[in-house]
Amino acid sequence: MRLPSLKLWIICALAVLASACGKNEEQVKTEIWLPDTKVVKLPMEEYATIPFNTTREEAKDKFACTAYELSFSCKIKVDGKEEAIWLIYNEAGRLVLMKKELGYFNKDVADTIIERFTIKYGLDYTPSEGQESAFAAGIRKSKTYIFGGGQVAFQIGRSLNNRNELMLIYYFPEDVGTTFAKSVMN
Repeated sequence: MRLPSLKLWIICALAVLASACGKNEEQVKTEIWLPDTKVVKLPMEEYATIPFNTTREEAKDKFACTAYELSFSCKIKVDGKEEAIWLIYNEAGRLVLMKKELGYFNKDVADTIIERFTIKYGLDYTPSEGQESAFAAGIRKSKTYIFGGGQVAFQIGRSLNNRNELMLIYYFPEDVGTTFAKSVMN
């Protein structure tokens, strides 16, 4: 008689353990990053307290960024929250791009980001119907929304294996942003 009750006890214990694990998974959910809607004076001189004229040495020393060949990985506190951004330098050592990776595409999050960026920076460009359908068909690898005179871009792009769509935000110095915006619009 004890054997069936032992089996029953083990099954109950495993069920309790499994439900406890499920509850922990719900609590560990990562918080989705969304931009605020504070209007920004343009042209932008910095993002996340990092000026666009930051040298490679300043990125390492002042902002404690991790150096790679032409890029730096930085964890910066903005409004009490930590943000992970990439600083991309050209061969001459000039900061030409700050990039924020937001992970996999989520339509509701993407729509909210576009709406908030429109309030914050002003919307300058949205993909045309042709670009949208080419992206949906897999012919185009990305679709880009331009804000703030070209200084901010929100891009939905395909991963390297073309299986996933990823969301990225780019922040540019004014002259680089203008050039990038022109290339996207053509």
